[in-house]
Amino acid sequence: MRRFLDVVQQRAVYLWVLLSIPAVSTFGHYLAPNRPFFKGHDLGILAALTLTLVVALLWIPFKRRDRWPSATLIFLVLVGIAWAYQILRIQTDNSLFNLTAFVVPVALLLLAIKPMDRSDLRIGLLVLGYSLLTISAVSLVLGSLGVVPSGFDVSDGGGSRIPIFLEWGITRWGGPFGSVNYAAPIGGLLIMIGLATVGKGRPPLIFGGLLVLVLSQGRTALFAVLAAIIIRLLWSDRISRLANIVVIRVTAILGFLAVSLSYVLVFDPTLSYRTFLWSSYSPLFDDSPLIGIGDSGIREHVATQAQLPDALLHDHAHSVLLDAYVRFGLVLVLLGLAIYFIALRSSFRGIPTVGSGPLSLVVFVIVAGLAETIYSWNYWSVYTATLVWSVLVTTAPADDTSGVPVTAGPISSPRDASSSHSA
Repeated sequence: MRRFLDVVQQRAVYLWVLLSIPAVSTFGHYLAPNRPFFKGHDLGILAALTLTLVVALLWIPFKRRDRWPSATLIFLVLVGIAWAYQILRIQTDNSLFNLTAFVVPVALLLLAIKPMDRSDLRIGLLVLGYSLLTISAVSLVLGSLGVVPSGFDVSDGGGSRIPIFLEWGITRWGGPFGSVNYAAPIGGLLIMIGLATVGKGRPPLIFGGLLVLVLSQGRTALFAVLAAIIIRLLWSDRISRLANIVVIRVTAILGFLAVSLSYVLVFDPTLSYRTFLWSSYSPLFDDSPLIGIGDSGIREHVATQAQLPDALLHDHAHSVLLDAYVRFGLVLVLLGLAIYFIALRSSFRGIPTVGSGPLSLVVFVIVAGLAETIYSWNYWSVYTATLVWSVLVTTAPADDTSGVPVTAGPISSPRDASSSHSA
């Protein structure tokens, strides 16, 4: 017991539990979707609330490290304002949200009051990655055996894009995430977390992420991974030493954009019918540009579209920013852009101390959300957690070596990354 107390005082164990909540909650929803277990709440909600209580209890004895810089606190406040605004709009619209929404303000408050050093954040990233990898592996293995719901049995799982999968009768895989469009960015995120780490923990994350991405076959996530890898490489310590680095970076980024645009124009000009969906949603901009039409307005729009022949019926706009604009207006879009800006600025300025891993994670989250609504600000999603983590790790106090020793070491300095042959 004494050993445990020493650990929770010296290490930010509360952070590690906090970063496991998105995966555990997702798995609970997956095991028994919409099945009430207590007071009308399903396993996912109960798991998230229980773990939040554990986080608060572990936070109490933790001895904070120094203070966050003002930019970090501003970032956390902005995420909190985005959360509060969205919750308020949902309430005034007479719409619903589940109680896990309140994990966000609790998480932000606890993180703001008690900073931790980078060693705790390094472990936290592994917890985030391996919790997602674990629920993916359990779903794939036990789902194939019929013990848990099959990840191939999702509404958008048909029509494999890989010819050999078609021959084998394998459909696209949504895993515990409920949709191939939600599983694919998880695979991409696992890859980027793996590339942002060093040591023995890296290969399983990269391999597992590749497997999830291949099984789900999401092209938006694939492009986001490629964009993030390019950023990871171009701002790595080794390539940054090259002559004419500015020309190299500009040429590489423009080349990637040109190739991506060419692929879209030649092979997928509708972006898997997203352009039609966006055209359907765009007239809604004028209905309430400042605060949006709310969830009720979206429901009315879908009901109207259902009366039209060959209409695409989706209750979200397949874009984080576009959906936020239609649903909650310009206010939330500007808050989101401000959050992105600070995350990019902080992770970019942190390259000399923590490398380009956090920057690549921020880029991935932003790009992956351009053509799919994979997160919003009212829940403690894996993507919100990733953005928050990326800002914290670049502004965290230096490692405290006086406490309990830690052997895990993801997110190294550029010099360490070079010696470990980091990407």
